[in-house]
Amino acid sequence: MHPLYIALTATDVLAVVSAIGAWAVWIWVVPRDQDEWFQRPFWRWGGMGLLFLTLTSGLILVSRSLEMSRGPLSGLPTVIPVVLSATRFGQIWIARIPILIGLWLLWGAGWLWRKRARLIGGIMLLGLSAIAFTRSETGHPADHGSFRLPVFVDWIHLVAAGLWIGSLFSIALFVFPTLRRRLKEGNRERPAVIFSRLSTLAGVGLGLILVTGIYTAWQQLGSWSAFVTSTYGEVLLVKLGLVLVLILIGAYNRYVRLPEIRRICGLPPRPGWDHFVLARVVRPRPATPSALPSRELDRCHHSIVVESLVGLLVLVAASVLLHGMPPAAMAQVPAGFGLGQGSSRGGAGSPPSDPTSSHPSMRMARQVTSSAFGSPGAAGTVTQTIHVTALDTFRFKPSRIEVAPGATIRFVVTNRGQLVHEFVIGNLAEQRAHEQGMERHPDMKMQDPNGVTVEPGQTQSLVWHFPDQPMTLEYACHEPGHFAAGMMGIIEVGLPLDSPTPGLESLPAGGWRVRMRH
Repeated sequence: MHPLYIALTATDVLAVVSAIGAWAVWIWVVPRDQDEWFQRPFWRWGGMGLLFLTLTSGLILVSRSLEMSRGPLSGLPTVIPVVLSATRFGQIWIARIPILIGLWLLWGAGWLWRKRARLIGGIMLLGLSAIAFTRSETGHPADHGSFRLPVFVDWIHLVAAGLWIGSLFSIALFVFPTLRRRLKEGNRERPAVIFSRLSTLAGVGLGLILVTGIYTAWQQLGSWSAFVTSTYGEVLLVKLGLVLVLILIGAYNRYVRLPEIRRICGLPPRPGWDHFVLARVVRPRPATPSALPSRELDRCHHSIVVESLVGLLVLVAASVLLHGMPPAAMAQVPAGFGLGQGSSRGGAGSPPSDPTSSHPSMRMARQVTSSAFGSPGAAGTVTQTIHVTALDTFRFKPSRIEVAPGATIRFVVTNRGQLVHEFVIGNLAEQRAHEQGMERHPDMKMQDPNGVTVEPGQTQSLVWHFPDQPMTLEYACHEPGHFAAGMMGIIEVGLPLDSPTPGLESLPAGGWRVRMRH
């Protein structure tokens, strides 16, 4: 996992969560009768958040483009159009453009049309939730397919993080400082009202986070042991520990700080079953008004600042998880896959340890003998050479190759694009396993005997001996995002000489016909 990619992902997640929290605070926390206190400074704050989100949307596009291409920054002008047009991530990211334009128009309307600021804020919150959905549709939950239950659960989880953690950022950086400046103007009950509403909003967010988080964790882990046998599980444990700290701080604010600030403001204890139960354990002091509650407000402010910092760490841990391979996906990798890639860490679904696997020749021999789709061929037994071109449109040319059973073919693969590409031969199970392996180690070089990595403008060769029985195989590229974009072709092993196939280029291969469809 490259630290730069994690940092850019964390920045984008922070922007989405902060923006959702800001407009949720405007709608549900700021009292309507105090709009004149908060509206103009809040709209400035909301504009800054919207600018931050716009910038991070561009940064996440740059990050994913670099991750897919593994190329330098200078190659981005060529890479980004390809990512936007040919990858699933790019096609989903494009949806952010009209949404962001609409959000900016709404922000301007709210600045000018203050009487409809609440309604405009609600519409903006819906738009921000749509941007959050683009994140869920390009993350691990989308591995199950687009618009599936895991995607919607992850989306609710992200929106709930905005309601809880994002609202804390707005309260700490904007609402409380504004409130302290306005205390001298009277309205002693206002701090207690705002703090009570924040506590309720955070409680709703926490409830949604717990329900959706449990579902997502079980989907991604697959077993309890994965908590301690995988890096993903260990990072998730750190995240859960930070969430527990957030819950404890939130409980302290709700059951200690909030009753105290209500008492100072001359208000009765907050109604509710939880406060009723707590009152039986801790006898509250009588509601006696005192001087301006600035000292107690400062204490609440400091507590929320600490809670916000812990929430920031939670978002960082979540970003690390977004770049890790879930153990449930790793468990689908066949035993023995990736031994040639030098996996440095075991985990759920990792290949079993083998004392012979440390030697490269032993690793290759083990893979070759277990292959159901052929083995590396000797140069002296090559019966035909086939040229394949890898394109930045995430396609191979030709897209279909037909070979004779038992043939030994030299594939000469040329990369005509600006992105790094792979050429991997295998059946469907092997292709899926290789894709999952690349997700786990996106920066590793190709070391398996059934594939090659081809740098931009370069050519690599692969000699492969096919089995003696008919079957259908695939060749594919597993650079990040390429396989999902459809960069694969078909190899049909076993086409008789007298099978007519119009429009194919015929090449002799020992009594069989090796033919390629463009």
